[in-house]
Amino acid sequence: MKAPTAQSCIIDSCSLLHSFHVQIGGIALSDLLADHFEVLVHRSVIEEINHVLRRAYPNWRDKGLVSEELSEIRRRHAAWTSTKSCDTCLDEALNVLEQEGMGHLGAGEKACVALAKHTSDEHTVYTLFLTDDYDASQLAQAVFHKYQCGFVLRSADLISFFGLRFNVPKPEIHQAIRDLLSFYTNAYESLLTELKALLPNGENSPICSLVLRADFARAKQSVARLNLSPGRRVPLACLIDDVARLAGEHSTIGYTLSRLRLL
Repeated sequence: MKAPTAQSCIIDSCSLLHSFHVQIGGIALSDLLADHFEVLVHRSVIEEINHVLRRAYPNWRDKGLVSEELSEIRRRHAAWTSTKSCDTCLDEALNVLEQEGMGHLGAGEKACVALAKHTSDEHTVYTLFLTDDYDASQLAQAVFHKYQCGFVLRSADLISFFGLRFNVPKPEIHQAIRDLLSFYTNAYESLLTELKALLPNGENSPICSLVLRADFARAKQSVARLNLSPGRRVPLACLIDDVARLAGEHSTIGYTLSRLRLL
């Protein structure tokens, strides 16, 4: 891997997907990232993007979040990542992360943190990891602090940074953050729909009420007491975890809203 000529930026799949559809001062966040950072996208993230986009696109289109055809979005992704893809072997860095308790993260998130550490070790630089996932950001911060190899930013932070740097009117910065929120709110609503479909009594279930009140610990305890097969109970618990990551106290949506209020 060549030595970075600018600040290295490693980005996870969801943050990258949304960056193509959020604009600051009329410029897509993805283009601002490409112009101001040495962006590195590991092959694991590219594989995740293709999978996530296929699942998310129909709902995005139905909710009016995108107007482009799926094939057009894919072409934009392919053109953008063609000069930023990274196929570096990360076995050594991944072994270190396993010892740091990051084994439960997704393949793409682990690859991002491992690539950040590998890049820092190889080129003696601090790397930026862009993620909106709360668990990934917390674990990455701990690893980066221990090994002094990088720092974490969220999409809302970068929107604020670029908006202020280029003197974008505050209402436009607000709108960019609200556009970002729309994608995560849509994901939250989709997860709730899946959850209701799996719960006995659907939206009338007490568990659904607990989730809506963000009482996720009690919701999972209630799921554990249900007379369900593991094949139904485990997906329910996983869905509650996914909702908590998006809408819990220190969640993606909560953090993004806090940045919006600070402007």
